[in-house]
Amino acid sequence: MFRRVIAGVASALLSVSLTAVVPASAVSAAPVQVQEQVLTWTADNDVTRYKTAPTTAVAGVTKIVWENSEATGNTTGMPHTLTFDTSAEGYNHDVDLNILANPFDTQNGRHEATITLTPGKYRYFCSIPGHGSMTGEFTVAPAGEDVTPPTVSATVTGQKNSAGDFLGSATVTVNASDAGSGVRLVEHEVDGGGFTPYTQPVNVTALGDHTVRYRATDVAGNTSEAGSVSFRVVAPPSDVTPPSVSADVAGTKDPSGAYVGKATVTITATDAGSGVESREYQVHSGAWTVYTGPFDVTEVGSHMVHFRATD
Repeated sequence: MFRRVIAGVASALLSVSLTAVVPASAVSAAPVQVQEQVLTWTADNDVTRYKTAPTTAVAGVTKIVWENSEATGNTTGMPHTLTFDTSAEGYNHDVDLNILANPFDTQNGRHEATITLTPGKYRYFCSIPGHGSMTGEFTVAPAGEDVTPPTVSATVTGQKNSAGDFLGSATVTVNASDAGSGVRLVEHEVDGGGFTPYTQPVNVTALGDHTVRYRATDVAGNTSEAGSVSFRVVAPPSDVTPPSVSADVAGTKDPSGAYVGKATVTITATDAGSGVESREYQVHSGAWTVYTGPFDVTEVGSHMVHFRATD
């Protein structure tokens, strides 16, 4: 089975128009706005862990958001606390925070507090008996230090069939950026084979379904969450070359080169692979018509005929 390949060409009978593309002017970047640091913890019905919690922060004034509500998945009214440890060795003890929250309290389970963090490590836990597994820690870097992981993305390119599968091969390109300390390492993994350094676009040729994962690490040591792209590679058709197609306009011309009475258009197409299946033409912006032989254009005025062929 051959893939349908179309060659399209526009031919001007009596007029040709050109459009110049003007580059867009540069736009100045907007000033960067410094945002308040917000650290958020959430909980649900589970008494063994916090649903979400931060792992890093920077020193300075910080808003704490602690939410244990129906919106975060607490459907039973289970109370939890967010309590900062002020006695365990190896942790900062300069923040005294102990907030009890449940979906039915006066704040509907969402509470906020403003604290000041200093460089080091903090431990937090839930102080309700039986909830001892709800604990964790986060690290605070000095103000100005990079604690943000790189941004990383991937694109998959290649020739596709009508089902969206890649024909013969697919190329995965990974892009990473880091506005802080800069990107130190980009890695990729093909089909669970383990992460390896990414140095150039990855060409995947094996037929079948594939998943490529990717991640990046910055100079400060922050590593992004792994992203992934999935795709399928199928065998390419034997003929991937479109037909060659051309048109000829014939008729009697006046001294200015305009056709007198009519102009006859003949369309020719060749294909060295699977052969030509059809030829089509379009007068101005009208409907495409199957070409069966030379046709006449008799209406007075300037005309544009488009033509194409499929193998």
